[in-house]
Amino acid sequence: MVSWGSSNHYEPLYGSETSSPNSPSPSNDETITRAKFSLRRFGFFLLPSPIQRRLQPAHSKPQRLYATSWLDGLRGLASLIVFFCHYTENFHYHFADNPYGWPPDDPVGSSPIQLPFLRMIYCGRPMVPIFFVISGFVLSFKSLKLAHAHNYAAMHTTLSSSVFRRALRLFLPCVASTFLVMITIWYELQGGNGKEPTLYKQFWSWLYALWDITNSWNWDLLQWPPYDVHLWTIPIEMANSMLLFITITGLSRCKVWIRLFMVFSIMLYCLKTKHWAGFEFLGGMLIAEIGLIQAARAEREANKKANSSPMSFEEDSPSKPTAFPYMHMFWVINVLFALWVGGWPNKHVLEVPGLRYLAQHTMDPYFTLGGPELAFPWYALGAMQIVLACQQVPWLQNFFITAPIQYLANISYALYLMHGPIMDVLGLRIMSYVLAWVGEYENSGIWLRTLSWFLGLAGLAIPTVWAADVFWRAVDLPSVAFAKWLEVECIVKDD
Repeated sequence: MVSWGSSNHYEPLYGSETSSPNSPSPSNDETITRAKFSLRRFGFFLLPSPIQRRLQPAHSKPQRLYATSWLDGLRGLASLIVFFCHYTENFHYHFADNPYGWPPDDPVGSSPIQLPFLRMIYCGRPMVPIFFVISGFVLSFKSLKLAHAHNYAAMHTTLSSSVFRRALRLFLPCVASTFLVMITIWYELQGGNGKEPTLYKQFWSWLYALWDITNSWNWDLLQWPPYDVHLWTIPIEMANSMLLFITITGLSRCKVWIRLFMVFSIMLYCLKTKHWAGFEFLGGMLIAEIGLIQAARAEREANKKANSSPMSFEEDSPSKPTAFPYMHMFWVINVLFALWVGGWPNKHVLEVPGLRYLAQHTMDPYFTLGGPELAFPWYALGAMQIVLACQQVPWLQNFFITAPIQYLANISYALYLMHGPIMDVLGLRIMSYVLAWVGEYENSGIWLRTLSWFLGLAGLAIPTVWAADVFWRAVDLPSVAFAKWLEVECIVKDD
């Protein structure tokens, strides 16, 4: 994914043994005292971080916002929608597969959540291109900023650090999450196949699967890892991160307009040759470059106005604001188009007015491939439209910097890694209670089906977000810290 981190710090429920109101008297055994205190600390650690902040507000710092925090928020919301998508495809496939009004002879009818735009609540497939565009933006932003300043030595240091830490950042959390999946399979906590005759064979099966996940040489090959199929994006993320770093290195000394032209040309080449993920990563780089150009232009204009006389400032200013509403409208239309395309149903797209036209005019090789890949170039275009529109219209960013969305930003990678295992373990159990209360799916009307969708989602969201929160603090943040520490230990120190 993208770079991660948080300024929140969490401390034990009690700062020391003597500060606990229930601390034992000096006559008690010291070992028992320490054990109780450790259990108390561990219990507090298992609490979701928002509850920790409420219990100990003095020990948590408010999260800092940066100019690109809206990108983190967009990534966090996309991770949540991916979770909604896999829940819907597993337990309410009718909503994911069929557009509104299809099949026409269905006596049950269609749910309102199948309508265009509302479908985006659970359409997770377009979220992967959004992940990749955001990654391209964030991973290239600092290097491009240094290239604009002609500080190539610092840019080299930044790129070197990014290359060194990228694999650790992506794969270390996957090691932990897939190990947990292996344990749940061995102890038959989830349904399906995959259990080996012995724990020894199970362990080696997991190692082989982990090896396949780290295989990043196939670029954007669609493969389904046995210990969490949702990790198919991780080797693609790794491979195209390297493509991005190579592109930045090769074009860093070019003139800006030449670099823009070359990046755009490589993007088109990637898309035409079926490397849709490369198009999205380099698209994020292109958007970051556009933002830096606009920031530099705005700074020059501000300096020019500051150095000009008041009379000339008044003469220049009235005509400029008139263009802003029209440009904002243009970008909002882009977002609406992207959201409409993002509601592409898993099946029967040729039955949807408008989307039918796009499907029939999809570029090759995607049109020839058909199936899910028919939508890939449209998803890529939609991801570019959404990220670029949010960059150009500041008020679109406001939603993504709110506290709940920034919380999703913090746990987004952990949520992506945890939602599959939690769903495999608890999904059928929770849905059995929901269906027992609402009624069997086949015999329910559309409103009861919709109600069961909401109830099952709510019941599954609580343990999923909770597990993601704990995984974020126990695995994700330490992985980031370890990668930084290892880099410091390995690099040659400047004299």
